[in-house]
Amino acid sequence: MNKWVWLLLGVSCWMAAGFALCGPGQGQASPSAAPPAPPKRIVSMAPDLTEILFALGLDKEIVGVSQYSDYPPAAKEKPSVGSFWQPNIESIVAAKPDLVVASTTVGFTQQKRLAMRLARMGYNNLTLRLETIEQLFEAIEQIGQATGRRQQADEVVRDIKSKLQKLSSQVGAGKKVKVLWVVQREPLRVAGRDTFVNEMIGLAGGENATGRTVQIYPPIGAEQVIASGAEVIIEPDMGQQDLKAQQESAFRYWSRFENLPAAINKRIYVIPGGAVSRLGPRLYEGIETIAKCLRPHLFES
Repeated sequence: MNKWVWLLLGVSCWMAAGFALCGPGQGQASPSAAPPAPPKRIVSMAPDLTEILFALGLDKEIVGVSQYSDYPPAAKEKPSVGSFWQPNIESIVAAKPDLVVASTTVGFTQQKRLAMRLARMGYNNLTLRLETIEQLFEAIEQIGQATGRRQQADEVVRDIKSKLQKLSSQVGAGKKVKVLWVVQREPLRVAGRDTFVNEMIGLAGGENATGRTVQIYPPIGAEQVIASGAEVIIEPDMGQQDLKAQQESAFRYWSRFENLPAAINKRIYVIPGGAVSRLGPRLYEGIETIAKCLRPHLFES
């Protein structure tokens, strides 16, 4: 699987929003606890958390990031401390952090074990869980509180919500466009309804063409594709630069579904994956990109 697939599968499992702040000899502190002073050296253990930290103006305080932390571009210049699934505790300790921002997910216990181990060693940890857009807003506020950037966090959240409200007015309350969101083609896997991607589709004026499924990102066959009646197919790019080549490949692949409205009308889009494959501060940009695919006539000017 490509990196966006892994990130989606990891992020989609994040359940209730919340965090634990651990200090020397304190164990698990209450959700309202905060470090005695704003941290000066921060390590981020997930790409979306890295984006939040940068959005709050903490670029100088960040001394380590996880693999695939590639936005904003300055994040790529930060030292790597392992991946989301395989954090490198030696690299984390070497960064001498006074705050490690991590995430715990159902089915992925590595970072939970990491946070517990670091807490025993005397390091402060801010451990977050996200799954929904509302939980993203809460996480931004929580990071702002823990880093002494509450005002900046409030501004980031207000800005995103304001833009989404304007987009909602622009998109209107008309007929929802049925969208098939493709995570990968081989084997074919799509985004189900219990995902933040599903929320993004809805806010962009669409409806997930995939019905209720057991798996969050279920594999589907040709019969299910046709039965979905998808009017638009969207594929986040595979982390490559040549979107045009990927778009042409997508047209060839989906042209075999002759009875599918999206294929008939050639409404197949390959879009940049960063803003739509992570639940982070680029949320509005991602949703606007989706809206342009669903109702392009609204954005012609």
